[in-house]
Amino acid sequence: MDDTLRIGRRGLLTGVAAGAALGATPALAQFGVSLPGMPAGFSDLVGQVGGVIQGMNISEADEIAMGEGYYERFIDQSGGLYNSRADQEALRDFAQPVMGTTKRPSLPWQIALIDNDTVNAWALPGGKIGVHKGLIRYVAGPDELAAVISHEVGHAELSHGVAQIKNKRFTQGMSNIAKQQIVEKVGRGKTGAVGALVTNEFLTAFEGPIFDMITGGYSQDLEFAADGHIVSVFHTIGYDTGHATDFYNTMLRLMPPGTKATTSLYATHPGTKDRIKRLQAAIQKDRSPVGANAGHPGWAELKTSFPTRTRFRLT
Repeated sequence: MDDTLRIGRRGLLTGVAAGAALGATPALAQFGVSLPGMPAGFSDLVGQVGGVIQGMNISEADEIAMGEGYYERFIDQSGGLYNSRADQEALRDFAQPVMGTTKRPSLPWQIALIDNDTVNAWALPGGKIGVHKGLIRYVAGPDELAAVISHEVGHAELSHGVAQIKNKRFTQGMSNIAKQQIVEKVGRGKTGAVGALVTNEFLTAFEGPIFDMITGGYSQDLEFAADGHIVSVFHTIGYDTGHATDFYNTMLRLMPPGTKATTSLYATHPGTKDRIKRLQAAIQKDRSPVGANAGHPGWAELKTSFPTRTRFRLT
């Protein structure tokens, strides 16, 4: 067996770096300052798209439309569905108790096993979750996998996608054409209509930044909030919160010091050690009643297909 750990590069870091390099131009453009090489009308466009996005009324119906509109294409971009009906069903069975804790039952919750060897998982608005097969190979126990899925459920449950879209940095990953589409199509009287915001123009314009967001990680505060969601889920389904940090400890053990290649689950933003510390503090403060243990349906089947690896190699 090839005991290797392949860690995908954090796509968001590239976007942030690019945004920093271009940061001066939008800042000046907002004040009507033109620079050599700046496209005609660019200063107006930057200001307009920022205003349109900040003013968007993104309803739950819009979140669902985003999830439905992006899910299949993002699965394809991530590597496609893993070609095993049994393993897909095993993952769904395992995730069902976690997703069953939701306070947003109107979301069409789905989870898919992705044919990708990177150690990652992601969540779209509207309750759509992807778990890479590479991650299944490095979770040593059901608590670790449950923590990962709980974290991703937290992103959808707490509408983190909406919050991130309205962050000023989000537009830095958008092309000028995409910004123009937002201003011309999305901003024309549709921001208050339930479910009407997510047009084809919206999906096209936001596709790149949203894909980077879900596969590379949300903002630091949102990642911490999703980590905190693990605690409430564990109590509800009867998992021991003492194991809520196990996956992050596994990542620290497997990844050598100074590793630069990261994913949204093992990242320098926020740092994994800091995440563990904050999660432990949340566990200490929580006094929620513990529910009956939901068991670990599908876990044995997943581990039959993906035995736990304990060694790594960055490739």
